[in-house]
Order: sequence, then C-alpha cells, then structure tokens
Amino acid sequence: MSVNKEYEEIKEFLNRLESISKQISEPEISESIKNFVKERFEQNPPNILLWELMAFDFTEDYPDDKSEWGTYFGPMFVLPNKEGKMVEYPSIQKITPEILSYWEKRAKESKNPVFKQRYSNLVWDFSERVTGKKPHYSIAQIFIDSVIEIAEKDLHKYETDVIEKLERALSLGLSINDKERINKLIDTIISYERKIAEDDKPSLWGFSYEYLVRNKKVPLPEDKKNNIINDLEKRFARLLDSNDHWAAQRAALLLVDYYSKLGNKEKVKEILVKLGEVFQKQAKKASPLIASAWLEQLYHLFLQYGLKNEADAISFKIKELGKQSRSEFKEIKSSIEIPKEELQKYIEWLIDGDLDTVLIKVAINYIPKKDEVIKQIQDLSKKAPLSFLFSQVIVDADGRHVATVGSLEEDMDGDIVLQISQNMQISSFFLRETLNALIQKFYLTSEKLVDYLYKSPIFENSRKEFLIRGIQAYLKGDFLVSIHILIPQIEATIRNLAEKIGVPILRPSRSGGFFYKTLDELLRDSKIIEVLGEDLCLYFRVLLTHPRGWNLRNDVCHGISHIEIFNQDTADRVLHALLCLALVKEKGDTN
Repeated sequence: MSVNKEYEEIKEFLNRLESISKQISEPEISESIKNFVKERFEQNPPNILLWELMAFDFTEDYPDDKSEWGTYFGPMFVLPNKEGKMVEYPSIQKITPEILSYWEKRAKESKNPVFKQRYSNLVWDFSERVTGKKPHYSIAQIFIDSVIEIAEKDLHKYETDVIEKLERALSLGLSINDKERINKLIDTIISYERKIAEDDKPSLWGFSYEYLVRNKKVPLPEDKKNNIINDLEKRFARLLDSNDHWAAQRAALLLVDYYSKLGNKEKVKEILVKLGEVFQKQAKKASPLIASAWLEQLYHLFLQYGLKNEADAISFKIKELGKQSRSEFKEIKSSIEIPKEELQKYIEWLIDGDLDTVLIKVAINYIPKKDEVIKQIQDLSKKAPLSFLFSQVIVDADGRHVATVGSLEEDMDGDIVLQISQNMQISSFFLRETLNALIQKFYLTSEKLVDYLYKSPIFENSRKEFLIRGIQAYLKGDFLVSIHILIPQIEATIRNLAEKIGVPILRPSRSGGFFYKTLDELLRDSKIIEVLGEDLCLYFRVLLTHPRGWNLRNDVCHGISHIEIFNQDTADRVLHALLCLALVKEKGDTN
C-alpha cells in the first residue's frame, strides 16, 4: 500500500469515527482505533495511529501522589515488565514536539467536540514539559468551547466525565482570564447540574457549589449563588423526607460549608441536627455493627462543628451498640501442623548455652523484623490482593471501634502494625514452649531473672522489688497480678533510658506544671530508636501503645482490658519485653 493511500485510509477512518452520532467516550474511541489497527496494520502501524491511540489512552485528573509528571494527565497503567522494571503506558517520555504539533492540528481541524477537547487538553498540559514553551492561549479556548458544547448537547457517554471536564475548563478559563468564557462556563455548569441531577445519585449534583460558590476566584453573581444555595436547600429537604441519609449527608455538608463560612452557627446546627435525626432513624433499621459505624461518623461531624452536647448524646448510643454488636462477631479458626521433632530442635537450639546467652537469644529471636514483615505483606498482597484493597476496622471486646487500617496503598504503616500483631499471636505458642523449656532447664526463679535484668544499666534499683514480685507472680501462673505489676515497670525503665541518653521526659501541662511524656512519644523519639533499634521500638509500640496492635499498656492502665486478656500469652510477651530491655548495655560492655 502506498503512503498516500495509507494516509487517505486513515483519514477516512478518523472521519467516520468522528461522525458517529451517538454519545461516545474516550475508552470507546481508543477501542475503535485498536480494532482498526488490528484489522489493517497488524505489524508496524503508522505513527499517526499510535499517536491517536496514545491521545485517548491517557488518564485524566491523575492523582498527584501517584505520578512524578506534575501534569493533569497520567498513564493508564504502571506495571512491571518481565525484568521486574516498572513500565508506564502511555508515557510522557514518549511525547515529542512532533506529536504535540499533530495533536494541535487535530484540535483545530476536528469537528467532533469530544475529539477536540482531548487533543487540545493534551497540548495544553504537555507542551511546557516537552518543549519548554507554554502553549498559545487559543488552545485553552478550543478546549473550553468544546467542553461547553459537549455539556449543552450531551455528546459524552458519561455525565461524571463531563463534570470533571467542566472543572478543568473552568480552571483553564481562570488561568487565561477569559472573562467571556468564564461567564459562559458559569451558566453551563449550573444548567448541566439541573439537567442531570437526581436526588439519589450524589455524584451528579453539588458540583455547582463546589466549582462556583466555594471557588473564590470565580466572579459568581449574587443571584446565581443564591439560586445554587436554594437548589441545595430544596434537595436537602427532599432527601430528609426520603430518609436517604447518605445523599442527605452530601447536601448537608455543602450547606454547612457555606453557612459556617458566613458565621451562621444556628443554621449549621439546624442542618446537622436534622441530618442526625435521619442517621439515627436509619441506624435503628441496621445491624448494631453497621449502625455503630454510621453513628460514629455522625459523632465526629458534630464535634467538628462544635455540637458537643449532641456528640455526647450520640456517644452513649455508640457504646450501647458496641455491646450489642459483639453477638455479630464470628470466630475464625485455622490450624497448622508442626512436626514435633522440628519444634524440639528449634527450642533446643534456643536454649543451648549458659543462662545469659540463652536469655539474649530468646529476646532477639522473638523481636519482629520490620523488613521481613514488609516482604510478608507484599507476598500476601500478591496471593490475596482483595484483602489489601479495603480498610479494616479494629474493634475491642466491647465492640468499640478502636482504629482503622487503610488499604495497603494508603496505609502501609497500619498494615505493618496489624501484621506484626497477628504474627505475635501466631508465635505465642512457640514463645510459650521456649519459656517453659528455659524455666525448666535453668530452674529459674524471680531472683535469677532480676539479677540478669540488672546487668543492664537502665533498670532502677528503686524498682527491683516491683520486678521481683511481678516475676514471682508470673512463675506461679498468677498472670493477673504479674501483668499489672510489670507493664508499668517497662514504661519506667524506658523513661529511665530516655533520661540517661538526654531525651526530655517532661512536657508542659495547661495548669502550669509538667506531664511525663507518653510511652508512645518516647518510643518514637529518634534517640531512643537509635539505642533500641527500629525493630524493637516498633515491637514495643505494637505490644504496648499502638491502638492497631495489642496496646497493652493503654488498655491495662486505663482499666479497659477484660479479664480474658490477663493470660499466659500476654504475660509471656510482657516478660519478653523485659528481656529485650536487658539487651541495652553500657558502651564497651560485651557481657
């Protein structure tokens, strides 16, 4: 096929594609181009088709935290190749001045607004990054005019995409200070929302407020602002009658945002109280676990806007629902088989040596290693990706929502803490068997263990009797007493370590005196991390102070823990924490 004939065929195909009368979207355009390439150019398709395909494969409004491009558009995907190297498609690295010139030509010649807006938007977005020069303002005008026409004539398949394009068009209009087009966009945005809005579909309304009222750069006439607010007020009233609490919440938050900025506290309270009534009404129909989550969201909303009495009233209901939700919990059990011979060999290796050597080995061996946990999470996320895509809610024995762990992408630190916590549960059996063997081999007494602990300089002499009594209770199986005595001694020892290495342990109180810093504050201090190591500090936080972990220090000292917590597994971990602290020695001390 000759070059001219090839070009004419491509031109004819693009003209047919642009002439489609039905609503269309960028992915559909991309798919049509791909099919044409497969049919006519199985190998080595002309550059023009590759440029066309690239144009409609970029992702709009790409999150800033996922790309280093610093552009509005981003890649469709970023995946590892066979060598494990991350590859992105389409890539900004592939864009050349020649491609930009082609897209600009297409933006000016194309008759279909869906095509025109995409080409012009790409040129506007990438020109300075690729060529070092800003595009001519007329490119932004082409984009704005095309988006307005798309909205007015319903040319795009997806309303949410049009909403996104209207926001982008308004941003470009403001950037080039095109007053005529800004005013046209104001009318178009208001008209488009009224045309597509459905009360039970919150994603299709409210954007007039977000783009026009909330944005102080927009010269919005007073009458149009009042119309937007009136529409929201009416929608909120309808949603209250329909008991659609989620849609009502969106309308309420927009109105609250507006009236709070005006300083109208009474109006804010009126709106939130009405919203609260709908939430509570719907919560009565839901299960206790779901109802508790709904009311918790309402509680935080009340607090955010100063409705303390209303928040307090909700907190009592949340607590009661928490108790009721315990009946919804289901126990999930799993088991693993461990050959007795392998377990025996493992324990024999750990307790081989003199007492000091063994205690050091036991302490070090049961400290979770952060790097290993990260690798474990990464491996698990590949085997069961769905379990890491969603947030997880942690509740206590009373059904109280204690903490939330986000998805792996959003909350890696939270997933690390949760995984360490779970690993500690699993390894409790091994720690128990190890400590049993250790106690039997060395005929351990509380005095022997305390003598070992005090080879570290961070244990205070004034606390020796606490440690003796606590370890005595542990060896007798009185875990209730042991745990209550020993946990405060761990905190006191870490505080003593802080003083020895020059870490301030006090912080000012509002009454003019001083508080001790919390244990969690100390464990996050860089100097303490330098002495204890990142792995050990993280372990202590998971064990003692982190709400996503075991959180023993806080739950025990605040009287939150149930009697079931004061068991062998918990006591073993507390003793292990003391053995870990004994690893701290004076400089030059190798004993």
